Amino acid sequence: MRGFLAFILLFIALALPTSCTRKRGASVADFQNQGLLERLLADRAGQFVMEQIPADNTHDVFELESVGDKITIRGNNGLAIARGLNHYLRSYCHTSARPAEGPIHLPAVLPSVPQKERVSSPYAYRYYLNYCTYSYTMPFWDWARWEKEIDWMAMQGINMPLAAVVGQHAVWQHTLRRLGYSDQEILSFLPGAGYEAWWLMGNLEGTGGPVTQAYIDDQLELQRKILARMREYGMEPVLQGFFGMVPESLINKKPSAGIRDTGNWLVYQRPAFLDPTDPAFAGIAAIYYEEQEKLLGKANYFGGDPFHEGGIHQGVQIPDAAAAIAAAMKKAAPESIWILQGWQQNPTSELLAGLQPDQALIIDLMACTRPQWGGIKESLFYKKEGHGDFRWIWSALPNFGGRVGLYGRLFNYANDPVAAKASPLGRNMAGIGIAPEGSGTNPVSYDLLFDMGWTNQPINVNEWLVNYARYRYGRDVKTIDLAWQKLVYSVYNCPTQEDGPQESFFCARPDREIRHVSSWGTALLYYNPQDLVEAWENFLLAKTELKESDAYRYDLVDITRQVLADYGKYVHKKVIEAYDKRDRKAFDQFTGEFLQLILDQDRLLATRKEFMLGPWLQDARRTGTTEAEKDRFEENARTLLTTWAATDSELHDYAHREWAGLLNDFYLPRWQQYFAYLSEEMQGNNVKKPDFFSWEQAWTARKNPFPSEPQGNAIEIAAHLYQRYHTSLKKAYNP
Repeated sequence: MRGFLAFILLFIALALPTSCTRKRGASVADFQNQGLLERLLADRAGQFVMEQIPADNTHDVFELESVGDKITIRGNNGLAIARGLNHYLRSYCHTSARPAEGPIHLPAVLPSVPQKERVSSPYAYRYYLNYCTYSYTMPFWDWARWEKEIDWMAMQGINMPLAAVVGQHAVWQHTLRRLGYSDQEILSFLPGAGYEAWWLMGNLEGTGGPVTQAYIDDQLELQRKILARMREYGMEPVLQGFFGMVPESLINKKPSAGIRDTGNWLVYQRPAFLDPTDPAFAGIAAIYYEEQEKLLGKANYFGGDPFHEGGIHQGVQIPDAAAAIAAAMKKAAPESIWILQGWQQNPTSELLAGLQPDQALIIDLMACTRPQWGGIKESLFYKKEGHGDFRWIWSALPNFGGRVGLYGRLFNYANDPVAAKASPLGRNMAGIGIAPEGSGTNPVSYDLLFDMGWTNQPINVNEWLVNYARYRYGRDVKTIDLAWQKLVYSVYNCPTQEDGPQESFFCARPDREIRHVSSWGTALLYYNPQDLVEAWENFLLAKTELKESDAYRYDLVDITRQVLADYGKYVHKKVIEAYDKRDRKAFDQFTGEFLQLILDQDRLLATRKEFMLGPWLQDARRTGTTEAEKDRFEENARTLLTTWAATDSELHDYAHREWAGLLNDFYLPRWQQYFAYLSEEMQGNNVKKPDFFSWEQAWTARKNPFPSEPQGNAIEIAAHLYQRYHTSLKKAYNP
């Protein structure tokens, strides 16, 4: 009888949701059905055994143990087991475990686990993604690419991914049809591929469209696959909430409702805002949530910010509006939590005054450099008048616009979350996360940040990097360790609150003085460029030992790219000095060298698909379902990286990329125009400065093809560029 009772108790424990409050736990059967082991390890999958165990006091936990000749991985759900697999591959097999980066190489005999390891997360939530990530990185992803990303999410232990963007065209189409909209009227509201992020944040409508019904249907099917896989792992995806955003045209359709024109976001007309206290709000919200659940299934977490980056809301009683938004969520999903973005001045104290602490969870998006939880005089996350505090997540925002560049704050990432949690103001810190505007750069930051999600102690960065280099490249190499010591104290130790990587002059609209490429970025170096040159030299010394490592080749290309970009700033200075002195010989020499640097960088980056324009445009065209839509999506893809908008604005070059193809077809001709203009001026000719926007806009409408497959040998080209430039670099930085 005692044994039978124990069996029943174990059965109940395994059946209960286990990862965090209101979180479904995925069974081992669900996890096995996904085929993660088969996808990653092929014929070695049979050497692993997966077992389910109870959560560790509601928190995710995994165990590793050698049992016979097999490696047993236990976890309370699929993502805990996936994290355990990641831990085993990195710590015991010394191999990288990012599915999107190529095959995983295992030793002939799997290393044993000397004694059972047990690791649990101190956090209820490990959050990932940003609305902007979907537009700057993911707008043209297919299921094959998403499947790899979700596998990686699970292996990092991410249990709360933002999943609000894909499939929203269909949700709004179904909602607006019930409000009496025609299909044509609906299409004028829906954005084109790549602009969904700002649509759902209430910044614009219709931009980049129209889209076809086939595209809407394809995206809905894709989102269903994404959500099914996330849920199988035990993740709780964050879907889009209804916060009052409605088409601007609804003002005319419902003139008696409390619908307001919210003005402009930069150069775009914002969608209208339906006052949540108006009687019409509850009815439309109910329709929206009903249609979303029909199409995408049940959810408990909903994102959406009614006051993202401004907007006119005079007359709205914000506390009452917040209460009404939360009430509509609760009616649709009784256990719902409103996920709020801590960004700029949001969420405001007025908005929080209308909510109870158990109704919302705040993502402090940029706690790494602009902490709102305690870094401002009065934290926005703490209510007054005895109403209690809100739970929040410490998040890093390591990239803006998907811009390419070596950048990070590794010491900050390894220490600040622990310090935040230990602070008196950190009593309600419930998780850790990453919310990049663009992903796919600086993988070291992601590994370190998500490792912080599985410890309650600071990480020793120098020791961690030795292990990181070993599993990233597959072996210990002394010169690589020396290179990383240079990197961690230079590019990965940003001491300021700058917005991401230091921008390359190559990508800037040409001018005499360049302080930034994007309007809110910076091109001013915060590190000694000579340190990066020394890291480059040490990396190159490992080219024979690590030539088979794909990760090594990627990092070598990225470091070489950064060295050339930094040197370009020095050469640009010499160009302007020669122009000011009217030194024709020096002017020709340095303009020629600057343009050659762009061409050399283009040739280097063409060796890696991650740094090529061709795949981005190819995927954009593949996502379209008719020839007209393919053309439109290609124009969207080109525009996002260059002018961003159809009119000249502060948004130009916000999402610039140091990519092969873009360098030689867009940035190079732009600089050639400028240098030709300066040359004419030097000769005393009265010439007008080039109209860059008109030229840029014409480029976005072109359809010239670009290679989509890598060309050339990365190691050979990097070594050749070292031979070409190392003397000039030494002269520039050590005169």
